[in-house]
Amino acid sequence: MRWRTAVAVLAALTAGSTGAGCSATVPGTGSPARDAALAALPFDEAERVLAGQMAVLRSWDVCAMHDVAAAERASGAVAFALRPVRGHDGCEVALESAADGALSYVTIEVAELVRGPGAPREIGGRSFPPVAPAEEAHGRPECGYAREVALGWGVVVRGEVADDPAASCALAGDYLADVLPRIDAPPLRAAAGTDPAFALGEQDPCAALAAVDPAPAGVTVGGPRTCSAPGVAVAFGLAQVEVDVEGVAGMLPDGRVEVVDDAPSGCTVTRQVSDATLLVPSLPYLFRETLAVTAPGCDAARTGVDRAAATLPGPLPAAAGALALGSLEDLPTADDVGAPFDPCATIGWSAFPAEVRPPGVDPRPFPSPVEAGTLYRVGCDYASDALLSVVSWGPAAGAYSVDPAARPGVATRFGDRPGLEHRAPPAPGQAALCLSTMQLGNGLAGVVTLARGTQADLCAVNRAVLEALAPRVP
Repeated sequence: MRWRTAVAVLAALTAGSTGAGCSATVPGTGSPARDAALAALPFDEAERVLAGQMAVLRSWDVCAMHDVAAAERASGAVAFALRPVRGHDGCEVALESAADGALSYVTIEVAELVRGPGAPREIGGRSFPPVAPAEEAHGRPECGYAREVALGWGVVVRGEVADDPAASCALAGDYLADVLPRIDAPPLRAAAGTDPAFALGEQDPCAALAAVDPAPAGVTVGGPRTCSAPGVAVAFGLAQVEVDVEGVAGMLPDGRVEVVDDAPSGCTVTRQVSDATLLVPSLPYLFRETLAVTAPGCDAARTGVDRAAATLPGPLPAAAGALALGSLEDLPTADDVGAPFDPCATIGWSAFPAEVRPPGVDPRPFPSPVEAGTLYRVGCDYASDALLSVVSWGPAAGAYSVDPAARPGVATRFGDRPGLEHRAPPAPGQAALCLSTMQLGNGLAGVVTLARGTQADLCAVNRAVLEALAPRVP
């Protein structure tokens, strides 16, 4: 059951910050040129009203609605990431239990509302209906409640606790109570309260459509980020383009990513159109802002992207004291620990054998957490479907050594440098791994590789990486 409510509800909610209607100037977005472009589009009256309301929803910064400390209190876990979900319109805090490592999540998103089972949550004399799990939940025990706004849309707060539907609902309701003041008075993207302050957060896809096709027929608004007319469609996105967008991905000469999906129903060209990017824990690719144009052929779609991209702004500067997106952990850098190389930058995926690299555009390695008992001082995770490797540096101490007397392994050499190699047979229910260390300047470089979906010799993988690293470090 989808909810339909009066447009006046949303207009009342946002009174004083913006007006309803397609020509309303939402802070940070509107301009005479934009409004003129929209006024010329052939909306019917319902679509025109919907276009104006979507502009209001786009003006809200959902990541700035989060309260990380409140998420930790409600879950009893430690937050390790604040990251986008489902494009610009959702944002989650990922948390890990210090006791057993169990993961939980709280999500805030602007979404079309679908009623879910269960009883409403009562907070301060107000009732917040349950919503159905997001399609992306794929059967996980996600639970959410809605702050209804208008036109079947609203702000949804979701909770997820592994394998525990009741705990998921308790988490969602408790967290909703904590962040409700921020939902009732939504922080605006124009305030640039999160870092990075993505450039396309408030941009109107219907204005981009007008740049692609100055004389379209009937125009349909598909939500805050999509707009279409017969034969052409425009959408804005925020995603790990290489894995989230269907088609063939490639790197453009300017270093941005483009994906082409040439389907029988039409060609879609999705292009990174902003230099604002975000790297987050556990997810290997950068989040990138995209513009997608669908047209009858790829040449027309690419021309449409060119035209629309020319109208878009550059990245916005974040405000002082903005909430940083991405990792919430204090991960050490090479400079912090005096390492002679940066495990994330001195080498890259090109040092790994071709058969274990990710296909297409290489993912970005992510800094490794360093706990009290971690052998190394700084590290970087390299993850593909084939394997997971951690490249690291640390001072020679204890088991972080090239000495076979200090830990299991066989003495060897990597190029002209002494090293140690330990091929660990897989224990029941565990993957095979290889740990290799190499003497390097004032410490050791290390690579530990765990098999995921490969039969490759993991120690040969480590050797390739260390032998590529050795000549680059004095």
